[in-house]
Amino acid sequence: MAQQTIDLGTLGGADGTGDSIRTSVIKTNNNFTELFALPSVLSDITVIQNNINTTSSNADLVIKPSGAGAVLLSGLKFQGNNIETVNTNGDLRIVPNGSGFLVIDGIGFSGTTIHAPDSSIINIGEALNVDGTLNAGATNLAGTTINSTLGVTSTTTLSTLTVSGASSFAGVTTIDNLTFNDNIISTSSNADLNLTPGGTGVVNVSNITLDSSINLSDNIIKVIRSNDDFVLSANGTGSVQVSKIDMNQGTVDNTVIGATTPAAGTFTSISMSTPSISADGVTVTDNTIKANRSNDNLEFAANGSGNVVLEGIKFPNADGSANQVFKTDGSGNITYFTSPILFDVSDLTDGTATVLGNNSAAQLIDQFGIGDYRGVKYHLQISDATNDRYTLIEVNITHDSSTAFISSYGAATNGHGDGSTIYDSLDLSVDINSGNVRLLGQVNNTSNQVVKFIRRRIKV
Repeated sequence: MAQQTIDLGTLGGADGTGDSIRTSVIKTNNNFTELFALPSVLSDITVIQNNINTTSSNADLVIKPSGAGAVLLSGLKFQGNNIETVNTNGDLRIVPNGSGFLVIDGIGFSGTTIHAPDSSIINIGEALNVDGTLNAGATNLAGTTINSTLGVTSTTTLSTLTVSGASSFAGVTTIDNLTFNDNIISTSSNADLNLTPGGTGVVNVSNITLDSSINLSDNIIKVIRSNDDFVLSANGTGSVQVSKIDMNQGTVDNTVIGATTPAAGTFTSISMSTPSISADGVTVTDNTIKANRSNDNLEFAANGSGNVVLEGIKFPNADGSANQVFKTDGSGNITYFTSPILFDVSDLTDGTATVLGNNSAAQLIDQFGIGDYRGVKYHLQISDATNDRYTLIEVNITHDSSTAFISSYGAATNGHGDGSTIYDSLDLSVDINSGNVRLLGQVNNTSNQVVKFIRRRIKV
């Protein structure tokens, strides 16, 4: 029913207009009848001063919006099971009185403190991420059980960590001066890594590798880096002491070398069954002795006035004079002497060249550098085996750095084979090319000419 309004007339009813008293009371009764029939009036909710109560025993007080609407209370919005702030970026504060706690399902909150009002343990059933610093005031995190993974994304300092079961650390973990990363344990700068057992216990490691070089496994110590030496070195005046030794199944057991005083050991013979032995830069393999350091000399040195003797040949124990050579006396003694055929400003060599026949070009027989030699004297033997022609001739060559000059003479030849005539099968010439004086030959027939020569070069 719509609201019924009482007509008051134009002059308040004085002129006889408007509803009568009866009609007015009827409308009033109808309005109150409709009002008291509303659910909100028929409910057990009372509003007295600043209190809203329900009069039904143990009944809930339900405030429910319509449709998608929300309940708004002075800056708070209640919608579904969410409580939100209406003000932009506003905090949601629930503040207990005095020293009281805000208790949510058995967990009490007061300021920055979380506690269990019933003194039970607070359990965190899922992963716990701590973005800031986690400080534990006691040695243990008393009353805290972590049943899953404790993830630490930044630096965390623990004064004491007691673990009752197996633990796994993923990533880099630092405890005091030790850093654990994967299978690596390292110390802080220049700090030693000490493994100390308790009481009469021992440090027991079944297999360990030191410095990526030495491996200790069972009763075996071995070098694992390729081609590395195995060095046992004492400190200062100390010595390496081995009570008993068996080298490659060849025994040295109970053998005293030097007794209690360091001295040279004496052996009647030494037999090596291994392929080679190395000693400070020298390797001995089978019947070969060689230096094993890159570009090292292999030196034999006698003591004092002694000599180096090889296969009964005794070498001098001091150097000779400049340009001297070795000489043997036939009795195993080598001395220095000055040879009359050693040259200072010239040298004597020989060679062979083939000049092709049936070729009109002058071909190279020999050459020498214009900066090294001023002149060269050749003895040429020219052989034409096809035609049975042979010539021996002398050739002199000199130059002035820009032009070369040649002179040939004194030829001896068998001519046509009987020596009765002279036949030159090779025309000789010289030129300078790319800093070299070249001796050239051109064959005047179709046969190849083999040229063997003795050459004496004279320096600039």
